[in-house]
Amino acid sequence: MGLYRRRDSNEWWMDFSVNNRRFRRSTETSDKKMAQKIWAKVQTQIAEGKWLDVDNSRNFTFEEMMERFMAEHAQTRAEGTQRRYVSLLAHLSPFFEGMKLSDIDTNKVLNYAMERRSEGSSTSTRNRELAMLSKAFNLARLWKWTRENPCHFVTREKEDNEIGRALTVAEEKLLLDACRGRCNGHLVDMVTLALNTGVREGQVLKLRWEHIDLGGKEFRTQNEKTDKWYSVSMNRTVHEMLVRKSKVRSISGYVFTTGNDTPFLARNMYREFRKAVKESGISGNLRFHDLRVTCGTRIGERFDILAVATVLNHSQLSTSQRYVKRGAQSRRAILESLDPVPDSEDERNGTDD
Repeated sequence: MGLYRRRDSNEWWMDFSVNNRRFRRSTETSDKKMAQKIWAKVQTQIAEGKWLDVDNSRNFTFEEMMERFMAEHAQTRAEGTQRRYVSLLAHLSPFFEGMKLSDIDTNKVLNYAMERRSEGSSTSTRNRELAMLSKAFNLARLWKWTRENPCHFVTREKEDNEIGRALTVAEEKLLLDACRGRCNGHLVDMVTLALNTGVREGQVLKLRWEHIDLGGKEFRTQNEKTDKWYSVSMNRTVHEMLVRKSKVRSISGYVFTTGNDTPFLARNMYREFRKAVKESGISGNLRFHDLRVTCGTRIGERFDILAVATVLNHSQLSTSQRYVKRGAQSRRAILESLDPVPDSEDERNGTDD
């Protein structure tokens, strides 16, 4: 260990170890005397335990940061939060993988947000992803892995309370047709399940046969936000679909599996879903979550707020209210039913004597 010259470079390099971790770093100079001074300074910093006080962001990668984040920070949070971190990381990783922390600057973070927006992600989802990335960088600063948090100057987008968009009956047919044959033939059934029960993406992917009661026409699932289990009733469409699929069950026990008999990763399923949306010609950035919106909206148009809360397993009625608002036409019909029934032909025609 010490100073050395590489065959592919005119610069002098340093080879040393700190805390049982080996480093090879360029002095960024071809002048031997200058390189010796830099090497002496580094040796002093190492001896005084201050070497990690310098900007160390070139020494660590995004993967290393997130691995430590998940091992040390995520494990101290509730199970629901841990699962949410896994889901958020599934979107962050494809963009930042292979990058050193020094490569990730504010522009890179902004480019990530723009790419996610073009994919049709919701404002709240993007904000949660950037919040996770920012938290990881703040911890990396405490670990002396980097000096800067590139998320610091990225302003979070203003979130509205819009729940998304609901599919029309015609759009639903176009989407289902475009989903056929995708995800090992399961995507059309995944979409059917979400449209007719309002369960979320993660609940669809984690559905297991042991939780399904075909005779009782219901299945049990876990609310991803509260971790509580609850029962979901099946309508005829879902029941017939699951009866058909039950004839050939996977060894893993999952209802929807890949060709290797493993459950689908969310990002892989979502990629096929986006292709189906594009093929269907449906306008707008339709998300898988909008299938839940469609279910809630249709219930809100036909029933009341309690019906929406019961089916979608909302813990607060204020959340369900957003779906009922979409049933304005239905509410008008209800109120018009309170109008007095005309007593005569003239009153029905709105005329006076």
